[in-house]
Amino acid sequence: MTAELRDEPADGPAAQALWAEYMALVAERLEVPVGEREDIFATPDAFAGPGSAWLVAYEGDRAVGCGGLRQLAPEVGEIKRMFVTASARGQGLGRRLLTTLEARSAAAGHHRIRLITTDVLREARALYEDAGYRIIETPREGDRQDYVLEKEL
Repeated sequence: MTAELRDEPADGPAAQALWAEYMALVAERLEVPVGEREDIFATPDAFAGPGSAWLVAYEGDRAVGCGGLRQLAPEVGEIKRMFVTASARGQGLGRRLLTTLEARSAAAGHHRIRLITTDVLREARALYEDAGYRIIETPREGDRQDYVLEKEL
């Protein structure tokens, strides 16, 4: 089944359920809770302004993925909270969300797009690097290694 991408509020019920599942995955992989930090994840209202978007992917009536775009600067967008549920992985949905958010970013006038991931989310980092993102920073916090990646649009 091909997932349908819908524009929805980032604080809607589907987004909140996916957010909770994503945070549980990150905590499990990191083996510690990371907390809902704005500097890493942004807040739902970050996806409502100019140059921003929030997408939810549905298979039938079931939300199986999401991702947001916010504007960092007039020519720079940032993808946040991109997540695909375990049952929907391996079908190209992550790449589809990524390319759709990139297209939205370009349409908003952004020339570059950024995102942050962490070492334990290996699949995400591989997707981003395969899509042409390059590492521009490698912040470390305790045992957690993060990566800030960027791509020219």
